[in-house]
Amino acid sequence: MRTLSVVDIGTNSIRLGVVRIDDNHNYHPLALNKEVIRLGEGEFGHNRLTKAAMERGLLVLKKFADIANAYNSSEIVVVATAAAREAQNRAEFVERAREEAGVEVKVISGIEEARLIYLGVSSGIDLNSHTALFVDIGGGTTELILGGSHDYSLLESLKLGAIRFSDMFHTHEQSPVSEKTYRKMVDYSLGVANHAVRKIADQGYDLLVGSSGTIMNLAEITARRLEGEISSIRNYYLKYEDLQETISILCKLDLRQRLNVPGINPDRADIIVSGAAILDAIMKGVKAPGIQISDRALRDGLVIDRLFQEDTVREAYLGTSVRERSIMQLGRACRFEENHGQKVAGLAGSIFDQLKQLGIHPYGKVERELLTYAALMHDIGTFISYGDHHKHSYYLVRNSNLLGFTDDEIEIVATAAMCHRKLTPQKLRPQRMSAASVRMADVLCSILRISDALDRSQLGLVSEVICRFVQGNKVLSIEVYATEDCPLEMWALENKKSFFERIFGVGIIIKRVVMGKPGG
Repeated sequence: MRTLSVVDIGTNSIRLGVVRIDDNHNYHPLALNKEVIRLGEGEFGHNRLTKAAMERGLLVLKKFADIANAYNSSEIVVVATAAAREAQNRAEFVERAREEAGVEVKVISGIEEARLIYLGVSSGIDLNSHTALFVDIGGGTTELILGGSHDYSLLESLKLGAIRFSDMFHTHEQSPVSEKTYRKMVDYSLGVANHAVRKIADQGYDLLVGSSGTIMNLAEITARRLEGEISSIRNYYLKYEDLQETISILCKLDLRQRLNVPGINPDRADIIVSGAAILDAIMKGVKAPGIQISDRALRDGLVIDRLFQEDTVREAYLGTSVRERSIMQLGRACRFEENHGQKVAGLAGSIFDQLKQLGIHPYGKVERELLTYAALMHDIGTFISYGDHHKHSYYLVRNSNLLGFTDDEIEIVATAAMCHRKLTPQKLRPQRMSAASVRMADVLCSILRISDALDRSQLGLVSEVICRFVQGNKVLSIEVYATEDCPLEMWALENKKSFFERIFGVGIIIKRVVMGKPGG
């Protein structure tokens, strides 16, 4: 293992990420820090970093360098974006960073910023074969990227930013933002973005994904307004009409009133309307009905870009989905019994497919995938303790910030994993699960229970299971094929079948144990 530190010097804030990279090229955060320093404040009118802004930035850089060194980082990667990029005195800032903080600052282009944002954000969502339009609104620029799971087809960096607009239109002042001023910001944004919007229309996209503090904060404000307390806005879907209503509310408030809006980040209260106008214009321009929220950004892209510089890592990384990578990273971090998890997952998938063919359940590819992840994760709670490990498994899955999943999907995986012993999803039904999600969790859990029973010894003795209807459609025969006698598995199967019988409304008979494989 080794430790890597990355620093993103933005127009509004500086972000530090310290990660530990394991032998499987997964990375685990050790420290995530952010300081709002407004490096670009007052700059864009004359293209110079102010003395006060530069001092704030250097002070934070020294602090972050100390943190990185305290973790014995083998490397510190530092990049600066729009504020430094457009400043005529950026050389002074870079030189002072080298001398006073001991770090080498690389000032990157807008296109390179867009590429790194793509790497970071796309690594945290499950796109399958879809094309996404990624939008990231910073303090000085807005990046637009068209891409899929493995590559991008368009990179654009527009001079549209929350701090830039606050300086241009004076929206950071105490008074509310008039309808006329807001309309000017939207129209200006549409004019700047027009060329990129035409390219996007020509290529098309399936999903709009938003990152950055501005978009996340607008989503949180909207979610709090519509839903009250929320656990996370990761993968939250922000509808365009809901965004417009939030913006209308914010424009009518002065700065003091805005600070009291539930969910607002106080550090963004003076620039949130400027950022909202840019998002409004982009969504209007590309005719997006809504936007999915990502909590990943350039900082994550820096880590992945560094990993991709190593031989074979890119191919290995892109060979698996973001959901699978995230699940396996959690399992390995918790030192799970990987062979047992994979065995149970394989049996569960086979049984799921056979029951589907028999017409016993209506579920498909997505639900099968969730069953696989629940099977892999069902025993990770033993990392905390064996007693009540099923409850610990729930906690670890629910609170580990798994990537590529919706909140409902994480709840289903966690619940199915927890209920692989005696508890049932129906009995534990949390308020955040719909009746349909509880039913799905019941089905997945019932399959997981018998699959876990079939590897009770964790020796991988059962090679295959064949499910057939007998006596009409009221009794299911489970025919077990094994490499040798497996009394522990057969005993466990008898003890675990009752929940399955209740969920599916069929009886189970365990026909026989056969050495070898079917047809052998």
